Parts: sequence; C-alpha cells; structure tokens
Amino acid sequence: MLGNGSFVGLLAGAAATGSAAVGLYIGYQAYRGLRRNDEPAMRYLSVGMVLLFGVTYLLAIVGQGMIAFHVAPLSFQDVFRLLVRLLQLAGLVLIAYSLRVAARGRATGN
Repeated sequence: MLGNGSFVGLLAGAAATGSAAVGLYIGYQAYRGLRRNDEPAMRYLSVGMVLLFGVTYLLAIVGQGMIAFHVAPLSFQDVFRLLVRLLQLAGLVLIAYSLRVAARGRATGN
C-alpha cells in the first residue's frame, strides 16, 4: 500500500500520465500540421486535441495529486472533476467544429 492509495491507484495514475503525454504529442503533431497548411480546420482540431488529450489529463493528475498530498481539501474533488469534464466537452466541440469547417471548405472548393 502507498499511503491511502493502492497498487491499482498507482497504475491508474501512471496510465493517466502516459495518456497525457501521448495526448500532448498528438496535439503537437496536429499543431505541426496547422503550421504547414495554415488551415482553419487544423487550428480547431489541434486546439481541441490538446484540450481533450493533454490538458484534461494533466488537470486530473494535478488535482488528484493535490488532494492526495492534502494541498487541496477532498471537497475540491468535484471541482476538479467538473473542470476536467468541461475541458473535455470544449475539446470535443472544437474537434467537431473542425470537421464542419473542413467539410464546408471542401464543399466550396477551398
């Protein structure tokens, strides 16, 4: 046992950290595509991916750590959860919007 956590909790934290790292890498690659092509659809896609795959996991990890190490009270758990869900929603909305912008661009021949 690790404090009030468990081995499964440690593995979950490691998986979340790995997900954040891979998510930020995917977002970075989308950003590189944006810099190459400078298309509006890529801008929304890259920001959405960074939010969805990187920022949300990092916020969850930081929030979990702050609660585990008693930097923030346990009552903040719901606040962190709400922030993560709102950022996930924002990332998904941006990705969906990027698909709409890309489809509109193809329809008009741009």
